[in-house]
Amino acid sequence: MVAEAGGRSGAAARRKAKEAAVGAAARALFYPTLLYNVVRSKVQAEFRWWDEVDQFILLGAVPFRRDVSRLQKLGVHGVITLNEPFETLVPSSMYQASGIHVGLTTLLFLQEIICLLLHLWILIKLLISFIVRNASCGKITYIHCKAGRGRSTTVVLCYLVKYKNMTLEAAFKHVRSKRARVLLTRSQWKVVQEFSKKNELPAAASNSATPSPAGDALPVTGADLDGSDAPEAPTEDASLSCHETTPSRRMIKMLSCLFPSRIR
Repeated sequence: MVAEAGGRSGAAARRKAKEAAVGAAARALFYPTLLYNVVRSKVQAEFRWWDEVDQFILLGAVPFRRDVSRLQKLGVHGVITLNEPFETLVPSSMYQASGIHVGLTTLLFLQEIICLLLHLWILIKLLISFIVRNASCGKITYIHCKAGRGRSTTVVLCYLVKYKNMTLEAAFKHVRSKRARVLLTRSQWKVVQEFSKKNELPAAASNSATPSPAGDALPVTGADLDGSDAPEAPTEDASLSCHETTPSRRMIKMLSCLFPSRIR
């Protein structure tokens, strides 16, 4: 029994060490990779900072402060920020001062969503309902991560399969036709498949139903998710109360695909 307890303690210590290493690497790589994306966007016309993937959706990379007025002029009414705090360059107050509503904040995600033990697809449903509410008023939502490749694409695909009645394969092809560099990791692709199953979409009935677009990616970190936290929660979520239950390892693994260096 003592040996078993020692083994668990050792495993926990190793997980913490790994988490610390991943977090440190993500922070160290953030600005170099951001600079790379900026330079590439300047020299390659097709390497745009954001792209219109739907009439009411812009999918792209982390915006700078100077981009807020540009987004406002494009008709953006809401923003979904799928970044770690250290990856976020525009404070929520600046969006709000420009009349742009924020869909969910990282702080709220960490303190409330995990505490509430909401499954990842329930979180995604909250995000896409935010998109739908904006669209119903003719407003555009900007969905971004660091580079607009992985985390943000995961949410957009779920929106397309649920509200545009697309198969998973068709949704991915459509998004890639608009933004060629999108790329999901295996864990992100798995999340979209699971979400599709929950919504009874035939294209995701099995893992082999569509070819996985996931690359041979390293464990997902804030640095490698392309220029790939999430937005101020819709008002109706404020009344939800916390359950005193321990999150399952499976759920934490799924949540980590959107917030990789904060959840293990």
